[in-house]
Amino acid sequence: MLPRTLLSLATLALLSIPAAADGDPLADLIGTNWQLTALDGAPVDAEVTTTLVISADGVGGNGGCNTYGGNLAPTPDGIAITQVFSTMMACDGLAQEQAFFAALEAADGFTLVNGNLHLLANGNLVAELAPGD
Repeated sequence: MLPRTLLSLATLALLSIPAAADGDPLADLIGTNWQLTALDGAPVDAEVTTTLVISADGVGGNGGCNTYGGNLAPTPDGIAITQVFSTMMACDGLAQEQAFFAALEAADGFTLVNGNLHLLANGNLVAELAPGD
C-alpha cells in the first residue's frame, strides 16, 4: 500500500509543477509589458504609448487612447487573439490604436527577434513590440 501512496503523491507533485518554458510557446511572453514600436514595418508615433501585456489566456494593455483586452490561445500553428474589446474614448492616437487592434486580431504567429516581439499574420510582420517598463 505504501508504494502505491508514494506513487500517487509523486504523480500529484509532478502535475502541480508549471509547464516549462520550452513546453509552453507563450511562456517567454507572459508578464512582460511590451511597447509597440512599429506597425506593418513602419515606426509608430512615439507620442502615443501603446502597450501589450500577455497572460496565460488573454491580452490587455493600453492602445494609446483606450484600455483594451482580448482572448489569447495557442494554436497548432501559432496563436489566436480574438474578441479584442476596449473602452470607447476618442483621442489623437485613435488611428494608431485601431491599426494595432486590427494587427492583434490578424496575428496568427509570433517570433522573438533580439528580445523584441514580432507579431505575424500569414508569415508577414504586422507589429513589432519592445520590452517596456
